[in-house]
Amino acid sequence: MTAQASGEGHRRALLIGTGTYDHPELSKLLSPEADCAGLTEVLRDPEIGQFEVQQLVDADRPMLERAIEEFFLTARRDDVCLLYFSCHGVRNRSDKLYFAVRNTDPERPAHSAISASFVHDMMDECRARSVVVVVDCCYSGLFIPGAKGSESAGFEEVLAGHGRVIVTAGTRMQRAWEGDHSDAEKPALSRFTSAIVEGLRSGDADLNGDGLVTLQELFKYTSERLHLEEVEQTPRMGGEMQYDIVLARVKKKRRKQSPRSTRKTPSRRTTSATQARRAEMPWRISAASGSARQPVLSDGTLVVHEKYSLHVFDAESRRRYPLIQTNYPGGAVFHSGTAYFPGPGSLLRSVDLRTGKPRRPARLQVCDGLLSVSSDTLYATSPDGSLHSIDVRSDGIRWSQGLEQPAVGCPPGVAAGSVIVMTEEPQALGDTPGPAEKRVLAFLEDAGQPNWSYRPERPLSREWAVTDSGIYLVQQVDLSRQRIVALDPSNGEPLWRFDAAANLVVAPAAVSGLVVFGDVDNRLVALDAKSGAQLWERKTKGRVLTRPFAVGDTLFTADRSATLTAWKLPVGRKLRSYDVLLSADAQGAPACTNDWLYLTDSHGDLHALPTKLRA
Repeated sequence: MTAQASGEGHRRALLIGTGTYDHPELSKLLSPEADCAGLTEVLRDPEIGQFEVQQLVDADRPMLERAIEEFFLTARRDDVCLLYFSCHGVRNRSDKLYFAVRNTDPERPAHSAISASFVHDMMDECRARSVVVVVDCCYSGLFIPGAKGSESAGFEEVLAGHGRVIVTAGTRMQRAWEGDHSDAEKPALSRFTSAIVEGLRSGDADLNGDGLVTLQELFKYTSERLHLEEVEQTPRMGGEMQYDIVLARVKKKRRKQSPRSTRKTPSRRTTSATQARRAEMPWRISAASGSARQPVLSDGTLVVHEKYSLHVFDAESRRRYPLIQTNYPGGAVFHSGTAYFPGPGSLLRSVDLRTGKPRRPARLQVCDGLLSVSSDTLYATSPDGSLHSIDVRSDGIRWSQGLEQPAVGCPPGVAAGSVIVMTEEPQALGDTPGPAEKRVLAFLEDAGQPNWSYRPERPLSREWAVTDSGIYLVQQVDLSRQRIVALDPSNGEPLWRFDAAANLVVAPAAVSGLVVFGDVDNRLVALDAKSGAQLWERKTKGRVLTRPFAVGDTLFTADRSATLTAWKLPVGRKLRSYDVLLSADAQGAPACTNDWLYLTDSHGDLHALPTKLRA
């Protein structure tokens, strides 16, 4: 998502804070006045926010409603409008939401508070394309000291509309906490607003280092800071954005100038060394707007697949290329700088990764999530139950083969000169629901002729690993236990079986002569790929989130305890770890080279870490 230029139109902010209340059921809040003052400072700063700021603290309802109406109705198309609330939130018996003001009666908010529907109506009337509403309050009939309520209201759903963005301090079931008021003469900002102000003031919210802080970057920074400070709040963002919104610039830090006589010009050698050190440093940039698949490294580009979108970056310069919109959430495949995925009508689409411009592939209907590329060949299954081999250089179909049953599970795999496909017998109408019968079929890679088939004795999971040394399937033994079966890729004959102690949580990985998997009981198990004998078993802090993957003789796993761990192969000795919570991807894994790991975290940010992680 590209960002709107920060210099277009006027930048206007209306900050509303209410901390003093006449009704005894609405406790006094100390943070709202400090919140508005802190935000005003950074938003007005000509080197940071460059906003025209109007601040209203402890005002009555008529004054606030007039101010909100004037704020939105006088906006022009290119303006950036930011409305902020810090107050109590209340609701009526019909679950309608209201922002409390000084004389609000929580039993009759319709006549004494500002309704969310009023704010929504004013937003709809606003001509500005960039409208942001930030809400630092909770809602409930019970309020406790230090909190603004016991439940967070659904502001995203209540207020969000087309082209409007709502950011809230927490979820429906969380309190929005005030700051530390140990010094009553200097009230602290609330925890949520304090993180926002600090991110803008310090520039730390500039996650991609381009000198600008966008709304999405600020949201991610604030969420991570609250998590690190162990504040029990999970901010939420809702609405629709056609582009990201620039909220601030990073203020340049002024350095003390040394006397000219002592100032030295850095040599070329020193400058080169500094650049080399920077090239070796980990980095992070904002990619997707939320959870996304693990990145794919293709032809010098890094691709992060979010639902319905492909975010593409140059792997070296980190430059963002145009966003590519897809019609389906399933996996796209990549080859020679081109992305392949189903489009409207399930027709195969191909798009240049760097320009976003479409190409003209073979006119063919394809199944979502069942595409794969090997060498210069794209393998695709179609809804009519056919497997196609397509030359990606000419976009011509080399051969097509009927499957008799629809393809399911993982994309086709290529091993030992065969294309491997999993199919499933469709259930007839009126049949008793139960596990569908799956088969594994192999077709000769060159001509598409059937080679062999395998019919398992027990139901198959849709996760597998396909390599030249073996095809590793997962069978369901019972509700709580699975079995790994290894097949010879040349003829489909079983090589060995291993009964796992519990169900697997991600697809098994075949790395460095091992088959490695993680189960629901946080076990990490390594088997000999040739014999199926267990070599070692280790415990992870949480369930693994992606396929284990290896760089040389180092195995990496990512788990739910926000830990990326390196293990020594083949013995499984723990080497080191890195604190990062990856986005779950049951069939995928982070991209890697000999020097770098590229991964997507749970917020959708793209990270680059050196393969030799520091503990």
